[in-house]
Amino acid sequence: MNETGASQEKACVHVRQIINDMWDEMNYEKTKCRSLLIPQDFEESVMNLARMSQCMYQYGDGHGSPEKAKIVDSVMSLLFNPIILD
Repeated sequence: MNETGASQEKACVHVRQIINDMWDEMNYEKTKCRSLLIPQDFEESVMNLARMSQCMYQYGDGHGSPEKAKIVDSVMSLLFNPIILD
């Protein structure tokens, strides 16, 4: 925003587009070919880390946000609260 003078709304749209483009690229690379050089477990871990990061920060990073409690609850739930299966 500082470099281009863009509004916050335009900056958010731009960042969302970058994220969508990166997901497209990651999914394309994952389905294009199976590399024998990269273990499948490592590949899955990288994809899961990207998924978790997007889920954790889908409402922002929590700094200066009016929805800070919602963000903190979401991150705490993902990282520390156990999932109880019946």
